[in-house]
Amino acid sequence: MKLKERLMRDRETLRRLEGKAKGRFLWDYYKIPIIVLAAAIVLGAIAIASTTRHAKCALYAVFVNAAPADGQHDEGPLEALLAHGGVDMTGRRVDLTADLYLGADFDAGDDGRTIQVLAARFGISDLDFFAADPASFERYAVLGAFADLSVLIEPALWQGRSADDLIWHEEDDGRRTLQGVVLHAPSALHEAGYFLGDVAVGAAASGENLDAAVALVRVLLQGN
Repeated sequence: MKLKERLMRDRETLRRLEGKAKGRFLWDYYKIPIIVLAAAIVLGAIAIASTTRHAKCALYAVFVNAAPADGQHDEGPLEALLAHGGVDMTGRRVDLTADLYLGADFDAGDDGRTIQVLAARFGISDLDFFAADPASFERYAVLGAFADLSVLIEPALWQGRSADDLIWHEEDDGRRTLQGVVLHAPSALHEAGYFLGDVAVGAAASGENLDAAVALVRVLLQGN
């Protein structure tokens, strides 16, 4: 039977049915197209929401062992720093995650949530700018997780700093990459209340907003 004839026959059948019988008829004969259409609508909505979220986000920032302990922070200072660094923030914002904590002993049990979250965010490029106490930062720097700041920012901003404030990683080919730089109080991050002690900052190598992350690192180093 041709599709047109099938549709005409089903339309006549629907005219004769009443109430719930119509719904049952449609479900029995068209459930597969209905399910496919519903799935397409849901997936489309997710794709649109994801695209909109990414379009409005200038930077994904993640802080580990930030203060205060409740992880409640205002993104305003970061957005102001990005604007100062030349990033167009018109209609855009910073997505900040600051409720992640790692213990000094890096216990897989106690730190499980943070380890999983960071693995996921590094893995799906949902992390651009990373700040943490130096010990926690170095845990990811030894994996080469961050972009080489020695080629992305002006040498004057990091050369001449104490060797203890530069976090390097040696690649398999012997090349050394500058993964992060340690900031001391009173840096802009300290003044904004994000950290109390020394904090290392870097730009995720896989981040989709690398330029913005580097711009933020540059502004922080200029002021510290």
